[in-house]
Amino acid sequence: MAHSGQTIPNISSLIKKTDHYDKDERYMATSDLCELLKRHSGGSEGGGSSASFLDSNTERQICTAVLRLLHDKSNDVQAIAVKTLGVLLTTVHQEQVLEIADSLTDQVLDASKSELRDVYTIGLRTLVKTIPSTAGNEVAHRLVGRLLDGIRSSEDEEIVLCCLDVLTDLLGRFGGTSVAVTRQHEAILQMCLTQLSRSSTAGGVAGSSGADTTSPVVRKRTGNTLAGLSVVLSDPLLMRMVQSLLNLIERSVGLGKGARQRLRENSGDDQKTTVDDTRALIRTMCSVAGAVGHRLGQEQIDQIIPIFLRFTDPEDAVTGDDEDIDDEDEAMGGMGEDDEAAIALANELRESCFMGFESFIMRCPNEVEHHLEKIVQAALAYMSYDPNYSYGDDGENEEEEQAEEEDEYEDEDDEYEEEDDDDDDDDDDESWKVRRGAVRALKAVVEARKHDPSLLWTTEFSIRRQKSSVVAMALVNRFKEREENCRVGVLDCFDSLLSVSVTAAKAGAITFASEDDMKTDSSSGTVVDLRNKYSGKLVKACEKIMSTKKGNERSKSSALSLLATLCKAPGGLGGRDDITSVFKHVETFLSGGTDTALHREGTSKALRLDALSLVYTMLSSNNHSPVDVRVCLHRSLLPQLCDGVDEQWYKVIAEALRALASVPPFFVISYSDDEDEGKRTKEREEVALMLYNAIEPKLSAHDVDQEIKECALNATASLLSNLHSSLPADKTSRLLTLLIGRLKNETTRIAAIKNLSIIAAASGSNAMEDSPSIDLSPILAESISTMSSFLRLQSRSLKQTTLEALDIVITNHGSKDDFKDGELFSSVVKDITPLVVDSDLHLSHLGLQCTDSILEVCPAAGAAVKDNVLEPALALSTSSLLQDLALDSLLAFLKQVVVANAVDFDELLALLRQRLGQDKLGRHAVYNLAKCIAIITGSSGQDNTKKVLNEIFEVLESSTSPEDGDALRQVQLSLLVTGDLGRMTDLSADGSADRLKAIYLSKFESSSEDLKHAAAYALGNAAVGSPATFIPAIVATLEEDNKKQQYLLLSALREFIKCSAKSSSDTLSSHLDNLVVPLEKHCADEEEGVRTMVAECFGSLTCLHPQTMLPKLAQLQSSHSEIAAPEGTVAEGDDKSKKNALVCWTVATSVKLAIAGKVDSTQLANHMSTFVSLLNQTELGVRTAALLLVYSATHHMPQAVSGLMQDTIVPALYEVSALKLQRTVDLGPFKHNVDDAIPLRKAALSIFSTCLESLPGSLDMASFMPVLAKALGDAEDIQLHAHQIVISMCARHASYVVNAADSFVDPLEKTLKKKTGQKTGTELERLNDWIKSALRVALTVSRVEGVMTSSQRFPEFIARVQNEEKFASKLQALEAE
Repeated sequence: MAHSGQTIPNISSLIKKTDHYDKDERYMATSDLCELLKRHSGGSEGGGSSASFLDSNTERQICTAVLRLLHDKSNDVQAIAVKTLGVLLTTVHQEQVLEIADSLTDQVLDASKSELRDVYTIGLRTLVKTIPSTAGNEVAHRLVGRLLDGIRSSEDEEIVLCCLDVLTDLLGRFGGTSVAVTRQHEAILQMCLTQLSRSSTAGGVAGSSGADTTSPVVRKRTGNTLAGLSVVLSDPLLMRMVQSLLNLIERSVGLGKGARQRLRENSGDDQKTTVDDTRALIRTMCSVAGAVGHRLGQEQIDQIIPIFLRFTDPEDAVTGDDEDIDDEDEAMGGMGEDDEAAIALANELRESCFMGFESFIMRCPNEVEHHLEKIVQAALAYMSYDPNYSYGDDGENEEEEQAEEEDEYEDEDDEYEEEDDDDDDDDDDESWKVRRGAVRALKAVVEARKHDPSLLWTTEFSIRRQKSSVVAMALVNRFKEREENCRVGVLDCFDSLLSVSVTAAKAGAITFASEDDMKTDSSSGTVVDLRNKYSGKLVKACEKIMSTKKGNERSKSSALSLLATLCKAPGGLGGRDDITSVFKHVETFLSGGTDTALHREGTSKALRLDALSLVYTMLSSNNHSPVDVRVCLHRSLLPQLCDGVDEQWYKVIAEALRALASVPPFFVISYSDDEDEGKRTKEREEVALMLYNAIEPKLSAHDVDQEIKECALNATASLLSNLHSSLPADKTSRLLTLLIGRLKNETTRIAAIKNLSIIAAASGSNAMEDSPSIDLSPILAESISTMSSFLRLQSRSLKQTTLEALDIVITNHGSKDDFKDGELFSSVVKDITPLVVDSDLHLSHLGLQCTDSILEVCPAAGAAVKDNVLEPALALSTSSLLQDLALDSLLAFLKQVVVANAVDFDELLALLRQRLGQDKLGRHAVYNLAKCIAIITGSSGQDNTKKVLNEIFEVLESSTSPEDGDALRQVQLSLLVTGDLGRMTDLSADGSADRLKAIYLSKFESSSEDLKHAAAYALGNAAVGSPATFIPAIVATLEEDNKKQQYLLLSALREFIKCSAKSSSDTLSSHLDNLVVPLEKHCADEEEGVRTMVAECFGSLTCLHPQTMLPKLAQLQSSHSEIAAPEGTVAEGDDKSKKNALVCWTVATSVKLAIAGKVDSTQLANHMSTFVSLLNQTELGVRTAALLLVYSATHHMPQAVSGLMQDTIVPALYEVSALKLQRTVDLGPFKHNVDDAIPLRKAALSIFSTCLESLPGSLDMASFMPVLAKALGDAEDIQLHAHQIVISMCARHASYVVNAADSFVDPLEKTLKKKTGQKTGTELERLNDWIKSALRVALTVSRVEGVMTSSQRFPEFIARVQNEEKFASKLQALEAE
């Protein structure tokens, strides 16, 4: 209370000062009062919950003072009073808030307070936006009725406008949550429609022409209110609103010649609305479409778009080049040419229509699809709508136009400057807004067709006056646009079209014609001849834009961006002439303003950056002839690129260095044999010296941006890798010295390591075959020791980068005579040793790989390797985690240890065998240990191999069925070693293969499962080295139909096939026919394990021999396709269907595994339709296998199924998504409901998820969203997967999430209401994770732009969730993520 006692007198004194005669005193007192209230409000939402420091009397005094200040004579005092009001409303109790609301409303509605009404309106809008949500309903109850009365009864336009603004804010905040507002939805709707239905007045006062007139500004504000209302309206009221607007628009006659005709036909109808009225209605409809377009159905869209098309009749899109328009009045739809206001209104109406088209295309692409042709037709026509300007080209003789095109570009360089002068005379001409709207609509079409833009390249659209064009060519021809805003829009639109087309071409949706074959093959899909039809025109048009001498900076930037996109397309910019021409324009941008009067944009930093980005893109792409690029670079652009590094802006310097880094390769690979050697050498030396002079200062500078340092290192690496022989020795030495300096610098060392490895790799591979490798000896020892020291630091990324670089440097340069003593490498080995651990297998792999390279180039380091690395390597050999690259590196290391004689073979063999005696050595570790023993044995010579084999035979033949654990592991290890040895060498020469065959088959009868599987593994591996001995035995034993041995024999066969794939010899082909027969026999085995093994064999064989196996699998499926399973399962006694189902399951699984194994996609695509037909089978096992097959295909080889998605796969997926096969299982005391279709629905959802990433164009998003909403309410696993899909779609397909947000409410709310009951432990934790996942989805969707403003139910759902006490901690945790 002491604090309160100090505060109250302070507030009282401030209140007194607010009435001071000095305005500055009033301002400061109000400001201090505002800050004081802020400190004590505590951000409370409760409205007075933190205001206990004020009594009710003080609250009333503050409110009175602030309200009085709202009509202060000083504008500054009024402004601070409004600011204070916003804070006050969150501080005082609800009673005071209501009094403030009533007082402000009285002032707004008082006709005598016109001077301060704007201030009162701002205060009232501030109140609506800032009051606590708990007070929203009461305040809305006080306001909404009075605002409606003010709009209906007031004759003062200003009052009506203020009421509409406040009402719009009220609808935006409380329109869907306040009962007081929702009850008035119908009344508000009726009021808005009444305002819109009244005819417009010429005066400007709502009541000046009677009760049936409304001014244009009131109609505009009413449209905004109606758009805000549409978000919170119920579906019936929304449909009623849309229909009423459509009826009002329907009364309009439209514009142009069609309007004249309709006027004649309806001459007796005096109810037709004016252009101004229609513009307001159209604009309102566009606003509604932008807000809730996703809620409009096909019926409404089909009504709206034809009406909009009426006002965008292509025949009315006149241009200044139209010579046959005799009646300008007719062309403008009956408006006299002097009626500029009417023309402006007509243009605004057309602009609104195109805004509507853009909104509908983006928000409702599927509903608009069958109107798309007419929309594109209108957009193409009005893209050229320019009645007040002649471009001097009627476009009737296209061939003559093309013939004169080049002269036109050369002779009209000053055209844009003249146009700028014309624009000064045409300030009132706003037809450009119509053209801009048309271009935006076309850009929306491009976005909607981004997965298959073939329509925009190939389809001829009829425009006007019997002219037609494809969209792409029409855009190119429109690059001559005189208005900057429109020209930029056209360039960006074509840039987007080209960009999405390049992406679509990679996905196979379209094909760019190659230089060799320009014939369009209808069987190969859409072929776009970009090179011949477009590239030349694009380059010339962009050059014309870039050649203007003043202004047009945005156009130039867009032209540069378009050329950069063209570089990524096949053919790029074109030939040498085109590249030279572009380089000359880029050179002008980079010239540094040498002639600023001629080219003022030479000093623009942004344009220089764009120009350099274009050059970098050109040099980085592979779509231009290297010879042409080299010649053009050397002739013109290279000096300016080198000068670019002397700019002031760091981004320009960095981009210039990136471009320079791309230059050296062109002066290595782009020479022909017949070119003069002396000239070639001289040119290289000139270029190398220029690059050195540009790069060296930036490499040596310390006070530059980090990006510049890294780009300078990249440029240095490129220069030394390609042109080191053309640089003087002192300059090469200088760059290497600077490189070492950067290597020792903490901020640049990672970049220096990477670039050092690039230099070492390039010089080691001798990139320039006619020149010696770069000599790194001056820095080699220092660089190796410096990098070695990095291995002792904590940064994992630094260690990884260092090990990769060390391996490259040592492999290519470590064999120098200076390092023969091994001293340097011994220190490196010591630093590597701590990294060889199973806790980080990747670093272990890199460390062992580097050690292997050291032993290879310097055997003298063997002692250090033995003393340091050998022990951790041996420990790694029996790690249960060892696999993949780490295992391969360990085997290579042990082999090199033996080859380099770093460790005696017998000693190493003994050390490895000792590892077998460790406790708790797992099966995986025994297999890895066997590989290690086999690799050192096979690398040590025949004598050691024979000795080891004899020892193994002694163990295997003396111990038939060991029961002791150590003895059993000894036998297991011996079997595995023989298999790995047999894979590497042919054991049949001395009879060892026959002995081993008998041993392997005998072990199949062992009681130990470990020995059985070890024998099967050994049999399959040994068959690779001695197929003539082992393959017939495997096949013959399989024919015996021994049930106990089938799985083991198939396992051996699988090992043989997999190992044969890695073998250099083609042993498998000669045995293929023999292997297929037993595999086919076991396709219908009742044991799933056996069928899985068969499928693995078939899958591996298919990867190796697709031309043989794919037809065989397809034929196998077709011959077993008759399956009767009406309820998902085959009836008892139907042996034929049962067998066929098992065969089809095996075939589907085989193809799935083949896809995962990277079978040839072209050959697979030829048979994919047969395999995919399994989706139509009703048997659950077959259908599930088919779904998994499709999932594998969409994930690994989407191109193989892209053509089957629309007609075959997606319909089947929709069917599966709705499938339910519920049955009741009687468990005695209780019954349990089981849904056998859950695995199918889960698999279908997985396919949908993968398609969203790899084949987005194959899905109709509007049809998929209901499936996704249903999955959100499915079984737990399916829900969790659906949650992930929704979250990913929020980033990739936001517009569809906005449209479907309301359908997510019920399933998400059902999940959030899950009760914990008696759950504890893991069950409770799983339930909490489930609920948390649903909350994460809700929060993610709520952050998508448009969801909280255009959805009806989702904002209410989010508000309920945030007000729930039990979710508070989870929401806090999710926000922290």
